[in-house]
Amino acid sequence: MTSNTTADPSTVSTDTKGSRPRTMEESMKKAYATLAALLVLALVPVGCSMQRDDDEQAITDLLNSSGYTDESNDRSYGSEDTTLSDGSGGPGADDPRRPPFVRFRRCIPQGGVSRTINIQIPAYPGYPDSTALATVSTDINGELRTMFDTTGNPILVWRKKFQDQAVRRVYLTRTRDGWRIRKVTPLEFRTVDAPYELRIRELKVHAASWRSQDTFRIHSGDTMLAKHDLPRFVPADTVTVWVEIESSGDSCWTFLHHGRPKWPHRWRRAYARTATHRFRGTWLVGDEQGQYPQVRPSGHDAIGWKSLWADTTEPYVSAAWGLPYIVAEPNQELPEE
Repeated sequence: MTSNTTADPSTVSTDTKGSRPRTMEESMKKAYATLAALLVLALVPVGCSMQRDDDEQAITDLLNSSGYTDESNDRSYGSEDTTLSDGSGGPGADDPRRPPFVRFRRCIPQGGVSRTINIQIPAYPGYPDSTALATVSTDINGELRTMFDTTGNPILVWRKKFQDQAVRRVYLTRTRDGWRIRKVTPLEFRTVDAPYELRIRELKVHAASWRSQDTFRIHSGDTMLAKHDLPRFVPADTVTVWVEIESSGDSCWTFLHHGRPKWPHRWRRAYARTATHRFRGTWLVGDEQGQYPQVRPSGHDAIGWKSLWADTTEPYVSAAWGLPYIVAEPNQELPEE
């Protein structure tokens, strides 16, 4: 006898391969499983993107707060003038090794410093995602103000607008405690669209507290320096610095900027000329005082001579290296960040 009974479509379905019928409950379970898998796949890229955003924000916060890389480094060559102050007939005015009397200042207004940070993770192709390379670029817009004689009344001030750019690269790694700075390059300042080439060719440093054969020396603004590679001085140190400049145009004078991270404790002093483009100066770390161990910014600053001259028609040209240094007692650890 043939049965006329019809299966209830709400409880039985046919497998796509023609195998045994499956219940609606089984079908729903399979559909839910498929949907869950699709949701997981959809969320994976979002999760990676969110992690990348979190990493980039953490790195940016670190670079903006660390003594090795914060904005006090960008502003280090805007120091107040501490060179000759006794008028055009002041001490050293006739010394051919030093600039004739001139007081100058880079005036950087509110909003004159603009920083951008570009971060790539990993640092280089093939490196793990726990590494990063950050490029910190700073645009500096201001006015160079110079005066040559404080004995006259009124005192004449020459003004020249300037636009400089500073670039530093930073290598970082991620640890259980977060991102850490491992290496930095000097902060390399250059004048935007300069009319001729002016750059630092070599920087050499020796401290009285070091062994006689120890010298810090770099030849390129691309040099990556680990924290233990940076110059380290004791609080009462006397430091000798040599700077060599390369220029395709004007002659120049060079200046040292140093001091504690926060204003107004900054100093600028002129180097003495030893050859056409070679300079030497003495750096008294003991004058800085303050707390330690501490990371501090220094600037080694070449300015075209005609840029300082009392003629607003002459172009502004400058080049500088900003270099972090450490002041610490011999038994103290290096500052982490």
